[in-house]
Amino acid sequence: MKFKQNVFLKHPHGITAQWISEDYSTLAIATYQQNEIKATNTSGEEVVVKKWALTNCSGPWTGVSEDGKSLVIIPGYEKELAEISSQANIILTCIGAYIGGKKAFTNMWQATILGIEDDFWPEDRPE
Repeated sequence: MKFKQNVFLKHPHGITAQWISEDYSTLAIATYQQNEIKATNTSGEEVVVKKWALTNCSGPWTGVSEDGKSLVIIPGYEKELAEISSQANIILTCIGAYIGGKKAFTNMWQATILGIEDDFWPEDRPE
């Protein structure tokens, strides 16, 4: 089963990247959430830093155990899982990058992009 990029969507709860199978029968989804982390800067002051995290990467390889209490990886989709999770991690690197993330992302993501404002990428923000 081959997947192609479908949509990248920034929304109030985070970001969703979606791939669709070439026969339009199956979706794969990666979701990202921005978390606030307390850190100490070089002056010793406590600051809040926002970091993106990949919180979900699911597709036809994702299932539920027989007792319904846990998630399982369904065998037979190893190639698809590797491809989508690889792209999902590249996206995480791009959206978390301080410099060059926008260029790297636009070079790799060729499908629809929705909800990204002009100031989303750090290098685009005014000083």
